[in-house]
Amino acid sequence: MFRYQAYCLNFSSDIPLTECFEANSGQDDFTIKITRLEPPVLSATTIHRRGIMAQTAIGDNGALWLHWDGIATFRATGGTLLEVDPHVDDPDLLSLFTLSEALGLILFQRGNFLLHASAVQVGDKSWVFLGQPGAGKSTTCAAFVKAGCTLLSDDLVAIHFGPDEQPFLRPAYPQLKIWENTVKGLGFSKEDLSPVSEGVNKFALQPRDNFNFEPVPLQRMYFLDNASTTRPLKVTELPAETLKHFPLPNQFLTPETLKQLFLQSILLGNRVDGIVISRFTDFDSLEQWVYNCLSSQQ
Repeated sequence: MFRYQAYCLNFSSDIPLTECFEANSGQDDFTIKITRLEPPVLSATTIHRRGIMAQTAIGDNGALWLHWDGIATFRATGGTLLEVDPHVDDPDLLSLFTLSEALGLILFQRGNFLLHASAVQVGDKSWVFLGQPGAGKSTTCAAFVKAGCTLLSDDLVAIHFGPDEQPFLRPAYPQLKIWENTVKGLGFSKEDLSPVSEGVNKFALQPRDNFNFEPVPLQRMYFLDNASTTRPLKVTELPAETLKHFPLPNQFLTPETLKQLFLQSILLGNRVDGIVISRFTDFDSLEQWVYNCLSSQQ
C-alpha cells in the first residue's frame, strides 16, 4: 500500500498516484482501497472525461457512487473510505480518474466547498480561476507558474473555512494539465513535460519545487468570461456563479446541500474579491496581465 498527501490530508492507497507527494508521517485521514463493487441503479450525469459520461447514485447509508464505463467504479463513504473497482489495467488512466471527481467525493463528504477551477499562490494568498471548459483556467495558471508563482490546484479546488470563517484553499498536488498550444504559446519545452492520458495533445506541467502543503488564505476568485469589461461581482451574485462550477453530479445537490453551498458562497463573498474578467485571446496579453497583477502586489 502507498501513502500520499494531497489537499492537506494524508491517505493510504492501493493505487499508485505518482502525481501526489508521499506522506512519511501522520495518521491517515482516509483510505483508497481496491475492492469488488456492485453499484445500485445508476443515473446519468453531465460529467464527461475522455469522452465517457459518468454515472452516479446515492446509497442508503449516504455513500456516493461514481461509475465510468470501462474505467472504474468508485464508492465514497463517510469521507474516510474511497473504494475502487478498476475495469482497466492502465495505472495512469486509473490515476487520472481517481484524482478527479472520485477524490472529490471524499472532499465533499468532509465538508469542503468544491469548485471546478484552478488555483495559484500569489504572495501569501491564493487566487482561483473559474470558467467554462475552454475558458483558459489552466492556461492562466500556467502563465502565473511561468512567472514564478506556486501552483496550488488544477481542475478541482477545495476550500474550507477557519474558526473565524476565513476561507482557506487546500493545496492539491503539483500537476497542471495544459494543451499543446499553451505549451507553445507560453514557451514551455516539451522535453520538460510529459503527455497525460486525458488527451493526445495535453501535457503535464509538474512544478514540484516549493510546493505549499499548508492551507493558503483565499484572496481572489477570477471568473473568465466573454465580458467586455472587468467588473467586481456582488456578494449576492456569488451563490449562482459558484454553483455553475460545482464539480460533482447535480444529483448531490439536495435541498440541504444547496443551503450549505449558499451559506458558504455568501461567506466567500464577504471575505474574497470576486472579479469577472474577459478571457484572454492571445498569450502576449495574458502574460502582460499576469505581469501587471504581480507588479501590483509588490
